[in-house]
Amino acid sequence: MLGGLTCRNSLVEMNKSVQPLIFLRSTDSKDIRMKHFQSTILSFSIAICALVHPALGQEGVMQGVPASADSQVTLMNQAIAPYSRWGFRNMSVQSSVMVPRGGPIVDIPYGDPIDIEPLEFEHDGKRMTVLDALEAENTDGFIVIKNGKIVYERYFGGFQANSHHLWASSTKSLISMAAGILMADGRLDPQEKIKVYIPELADGAFADLTVQQVMNMVSALNYSEDYADLRPGTVHYEYFRRLGLTPAFDLMQVDPQTDSTPRSTLEFLPQFEGNPDLEPSYVFEYHSPNVDVIGWLIARISGMPLNEFVSENIWSKIGAEHDAYFTTDVGFVPIATGGFNTTLRDFARFGLAVLDGGTFNGVRVFPEEYTLSIQAATDEEITFTDRSAYKGEGSASYDALLQAYRNFWWIHDRAKGVFTARGVYGQVLYVDRTSNTVIATFSSAPTASNAQRPENHAKMAAMKLISEM
Repeated sequence: MLGGLTCRNSLVEMNKSVQPLIFLRSTDSKDIRMKHFQSTILSFSIAICALVHPALGQEGVMQGVPASADSQVTLMNQAIAPYSRWGFRNMSVQSSVMVPRGGPIVDIPYGDPIDIEPLEFEHDGKRMTVLDALEAENTDGFIVIKNGKIVYERYFGGFQANSHHLWASSTKSLISMAAGILMADGRLDPQEKIKVYIPELADGAFADLTVQQVMNMVSALNYSEDYADLRPGTVHYEYFRRLGLTPAFDLMQVDPQTDSTPRSTLEFLPQFEGNPDLEPSYVFEYHSPNVDVIGWLIARISGMPLNEFVSENIWSKIGAEHDAYFTTDVGFVPIATGGFNTTLRDFARFGLAVLDGGTFNGVRVFPEEYTLSIQAATDEEITFTDRSAYKGEGSASYDALLQAYRNFWWIHDRAKGVFTARGVYGQVLYVDRTSNTVIATFSSAPTASNAQRPENHAKMAAMKLISEM
């Protein structure tokens, strides 16, 4: 199909044909459509070439000085196995902004180790060990903390205690806690409409939604979160291009002083429309743009860039070992919906602060009332989730362990206080208040959707087993 050319050579030739169109500044609609068509072809060709590229083992990625052409991780293949295992640990391949730590490092003490790896459990009619579940999910790191002490910690595939890793959509739960700080200060009303805080969204899908509706993802957007169906021309395709997760070289070269094309996710948000066949506050739909709205709101109310707000109000207070960073979108805006990167122990420290009612090592990080309310899903919120794809019998996304979704957290048992932060490709922070347990794990699973990946369901079952020990 590529006429005997290598993918590398094909892309070089295609890029030559695209370049003249990328620099067009004509207002002629035909030129604009052609520019978009050409850039779309380039993006999809990049993705196809990455998929048909000869398979490399993890040990073969980024080898040599400089790295060989076949082993290089790029913007085009960073989320595709086997390149993704290096990519998720080095997300600064995208633009990023720092989130500095502060204060003294607070060590998490070690307790008596628990040998969890040989523990057996049954899942989906099969017997397996915890180690089987970890390896099947392509786990990079796994840490278990019970009663404030580390009882298990292991790193896989060259990942280390001081290695950074993408949180992906576990970042959403961090954004929730940042919003909770503003709520406790009286600066953010969860029942107020979005347009009151962000006039730029006075038209479109978000205008009359309340903050709470957005944070519960019952916003009824005309949008799809299907990562395998990013079709050109759809709003979700254009959204992911602005996130930078689908390379958008034409957007990278837009000069905002001469071209009004929306480059960042925030500039693009006014273009979202509501679903004409659905009313808000009826069903939970996992739609990432909701979190970008709250990230914008945090920055607008606080008067600080999101990364600075998180650094000053959260990251400097949890005794973190390392600085964190946000990857940014094409407009250099921190990606609120999934761009946070830290080490595994620092991921767990965030969980410990949430577990303990908002404090860590005696320091108040999050408001107590908001933090303790994470698990308190209402009957109405459970109904929203029961109507979702996650609870539909026979659905590819069915989740037997999910009870509700609220404030960007996944609630598993509101009575026992079991909830998670989750990110694509297997990033999970598991909190169980009844057993006083925090489990943090990073992974580089081969496919994005946790809900549709059987290996992730098995790993979640393993975490439930460990937590309840």
